[in-house]
Amino acid sequence: MLWKDGKKKALTLSYDDGTIYDREFVELVNRYGLKGTFNLNSGVFDTHYFLTFDGVEIDFSRIDEIEVKDLYAGHEVAVHTVTHPSLTDVSANIAAYEIINDRAKLEELTGELVRGFAYPYGTYNKEAEAVLRACGIEHARTVWSRHTFDLPEDFLEWHPTCHQNDPELMKLAKTFCENQENKATLFYVWGHSYEFAVHNNWEMIEEFFKYIVQYKDEISMLTNIEIVDYVKAFKGLLRSTDGKQVYNPSATDIWFEKDGETYCIHGGEKLCLE
Repeated sequence: MLWKDGKKKALTLSYDDGTIYDREFVELVNRYGLKGTFNLNSGVFDTHYFLTFDGVEIDFSRIDEIEVKDLYAGHEVAVHTVTHPSLTDVSANIAAYEIINDRAKLEELTGELVRGFAYPYGTYNKEAEAVLRACGIEHARTVWSRHTFDLPEDFLEWHPTCHQNDPELMKLAKTFCENQENKATLFYVWGHSYEFAVHNNWEMIEEFFKYIVQYKDEISMLTNIEIVDYVKAFKGLLRSTDGKQVYNPSATDIWFEKDGETYCIHGGEKLCLE
């Protein structure tokens, strides 16, 4: 598998909680032509209060619900539960309530199908995953950094490459951008925009963005759900018994490499390989 336009690399971002700092962060992401997934708690929109992190008090107010559609336009809005409980600390029916109601509200606000999720506090188990599937969720991010660029075996246990404040961030970026792989790779960064206010390090993430866009011709900038849909479409390709005919039953154009040659098979197309 290759990414769109035959690229071997993809970058995605995932940010949680929907605090007011998303306004500045999304503007920065848009300026550099990147894409991300924003995991929101619909039950705390329009709330205003202060919290202290690492001895630093910050305004922890949440965005207003009327902002959601325009603020995150061009990105993915995903579920983070209504009120941010740990799914391993509540019963299945409470978890289902938190997930399905958050999903419904976010779909109402965006006018889009909402199919993504980030685990509050990063906690999950098989019971939580079963509830997510029942609620129509197709991908769920954990908080466990892998420091690799591999695709997940299970999109409901999607471990990112690293957190925004990982001391290895720029080293990983250099490895990702400058090394050549023989397969499709993914750099997945997650975090919270309020952490830039806590640590006063907005320049750090902008330095990362500036470095990444030097290689934009080699990297597909994708949301989480765009990655999921693309991978599923690739896995759904149908092949003849001799492998010479490939049919794409999806509506997604798919790129792949075979014997050193790059192919694009359009949605609904049959391709003959010699």
